[in-house]
Amino acid sequence: MIRTATVVACTAVALALATPAHAEPAGSDVYVLQVFGAVERHEDTAISWHRATTLTCDPAGGGHTKAEKACDLIAEHGDIASVTSARDGFCTMEYRPVTVRVSGAEEYEETFGNQCVMNSAKGAIFDF
Repeated sequence: MIRTATVVACTAVALALATPAHAEPAGSDVYVLQVFGAVERHEDTAISWHRATTLTCDPAGGGHTKAEKACDLIAEHGDIASVTSARDGFCTMEYRPVTVRVSGAEEYEETFGNQCVMNSAKGAIFDF
């Protein structure tokens, strides 16, 4: 009886470890999106900023405020790295670099000259 209980307990532990506690819906793609502003120095102060959210596609959701538009762009181009010139517009030549980083369903990182250039190139993906 003790051996049977031990085997059952070990099997239950093995199954619990093999199954994620917060499984995503079948077929969903989860992206962790981050945008970092470059460090700017003002006299004796250094200032930077960072924002992040999650984007879930199939179905569109997560914390992203424009999830459906972002997922449509990714689906249309195949991945975030391939999305280019998502919208028309003009940007100033101001150099205030921003870096985007994606992990999860895709691994991607790129630095743009400023937020306007990033938004023009990637559209709704990093507009959260």
